[in-house]
Amino acid sequence: MKELKAGKVRIYIAYDEAEMGSFSAEEAARQLKQAASAGKDTALWLMAAPSGFAFYKAFIELCRKDKVLQRILRNTRFFQFDDYPVGRKDPRFPITFRHLLETYFFNPLEELVGKLEGIHLMELDGTERDTRVIEEYRKTVLRALEDPGTFVVELKGIGMDGHWGFHGSETPLDTPPQIIRVPMNSQNIHQQKLDWPQYFKTDSEVPQFAYSFTVSAFLKADFIIDNVPQPTKEFSVLATYGTEAVLNEIPSSALKTHPHAMAVLTEASARALLEYRDRLLRGETALPLDTLRRLRLLWKSPDRPEVEEENIRKMEEVLKKLGML
Repeated sequence: MKELKAGKVRIYIAYDEAEMGSFSAEEAARQLKQAASAGKDTALWLMAAPSGFAFYKAFIELCRKDKVLQRILRNTRFFQFDDYPVGRKDPRFPITFRHLLETYFFNPLEELVGKLEGIHLMELDGTERDTRVIEEYRKTVLRALEDPGTFVVELKGIGMDGHWGFHGSETPLDTPPQIIRVPMNSQNIHQQKLDWPQYFKTDSEVPQFAYSFTVSAFLKADFIIDNVPQPTKEFSVLATYGTEAVLNEIPSSALKTHPHAMAVLTEASARALLEYRDRLLRGETALPLDTLRRLRLLWKSPDRPEVEEENIRKMEEVLKKLGML
């Protein structure tokens, strides 16, 4: 497996999504077992996205064979990053990250280890009660993050525009640890339609906003694993790990400041990153034209050419700021 480094982050390039998931699951399990053996409480803070599917599957398979890990997980707390303000009785509930985590991770895991009492989900429903739910959830997660007796392993991904959770470029990176209300910008909407075509066929079907923890909160985890399998994330992977820069426009680039973090990419998601790093070895700082053409196609929106143009403009502004154009 090819290895790189950006800031303090160790980067591994897996052949495919399955290898990425297995490698990450083994490291997450190792970290949890090591923390438990040291007498610490354990917590797993999970993104809910297609980027995490391979991890979910591989982690569950590890549990199937590992009785020690099963025992640890029965006493582990589980948290989510973000969600839409949609309640369980709403017909749109399948679009929520609660539903995704329960379907692809918690339910299969409980079939192996029994009832998981430590699952904590952000039960939003789009009503006035959400204010109280958000504040209670913020306090619960921050207590775990700030407790020296609790070891939190975080699994994150990178959005097509570089977001972390739903903390995007519209929110300053130095925003204190909290849960924020995030408007869904054009790049985010584009990604949601690609990720969930069965739910989001048009821009208007994507919720107008979501709630997310901030990057400053995400960085409080004890150990962070970044998983990015999709070729649609070539730009954001490049912008995050191509240089040492931390940009407000690319919130995930802040991971490079974390002392205990690793990124596991695939050859597909890291293609532009590897092309750029090869150019740097030859003393060339400009992104290859073929690479740029391919990155522009990521934002292809035949039905909304003006949105496509805007998304490409935003991407190229970031690339210019990084000295790649």
